[in-house]
Amino acid sequence: MERICKYACWARWSGSYRRTIAIVAVLVAQSWVMGCGVRTIPPIRYLPILGKEKEVKTTQLLARALGDRDLAVRAQAVRLLDVLSQSNDNGIKKQVSRVLGMAAKDSDPGIRLQAIESLGKMEARYGNKYLHAALKDPNPFVRERVMQVLNQRQAQLPDS
Repeated sequence: MERICKYACWARWSGSYRRTIAIVAVLVAQSWVMGCGVRTIPPIRYLPILGKEKEVKTTQLLARALGDRDLAVRAQAVRLLDVLSQSNDNGIKKQVSRVLGMAAKDSDPGIRLQAIESLGKMEARYGNKYLHAALKDPNPFVRERVMQVLNQRQAQLPDS
């Protein structure tokens, strides 16, 4: 009798279990195939602290442009840095001189000469550090131009 009762109970529950398992399997497969239609977590950019976009400055963009493979892009970046170096803001001048110092180490001697010209137009407190480093340049034309720029600066100083 006990055996018949176990079989009857199992037969009664097995259909319900089978149906439940089949429904759950279909729902899981459907959600896997179609994806979830309701977005529960907002994108990070909408959270004020986590998604705040970083402020990108012009000097940072021009510094990236100096790493470009195209020579014309690097030359144009140095020209734009020369324009920025004429700013009245000391912070910008300091950043520009740092980026021009990077340009003075470029693989192309023409870019290095252009950067040295721009550094020569800047105030001595911003450009001299990088001009003195350029005195060790492997190209003799670059070293000669650095000497000319430094001599012009020395001639412009009032005699004391």
